Amino acid sequence: MSTGQTLGMRRGQPERIEDDVSATVELIQTYLSRFEPNVELDQQHGWWTVELPRPAGGEYRFSLHGELGGERQISARLARTTKSRTRTRFWYSPLELADFRDDPSKLERLFHERLKALMVFPTRIVENKGIILLSYSAEYQGEAGWQRLGGVSYLGLGFGIPLVGKKCVYISPPVVNCSQE
Repeated sequence: MSTGQTLGMRRGQPERIEDDVSATVELIQTYLSRFEPNVELDQQHGWWTVELPRPAGGEYRFSLHGELGGERQISARLARTTKSRTRTRFWYSPLELADFRDDPSKLERLFHERLKALMVFPTRIVENKGIILLSYSAEYQGEAGWQRLGGVSYLGLGFGIPLVGKKCVYISPPVVNCSQE
């Protein structure tokens, strides 16, 4: 039995994590030609991670995550923390294979569309603190206005929410604005 079969993969899918992440690295380098992504590989669990650079003036930075032949995630981490905010990871958007009728090419296509959008357009992440839910929604400002990148909600209980009903908007210029020196 091959590694791919062991991990539940289908024929035609990459069997090595390095091959699985290669199209994503190529896309990043299309827009950031001098940037050498540091790809962290977790061979034991079949996952890879790539941190994108934070543009000057950006309040967060994006990370990309992928499972060999399957799920993809985009997450954001705040650049600064405060006394009241000790968590730095606050938004993520998962793309699960089941949502694409188990078609990894459709999943990767949407993942790369979202990656391209956050690289070439300004983005914002809106935090809403409610009585029960803490939610985050990310958008990019394309030609047609603000377009959704994804969102996540958490049960607010236990998150130490000091001000219910508070809305906070975090912003970032396009990732392509990063210095490429």
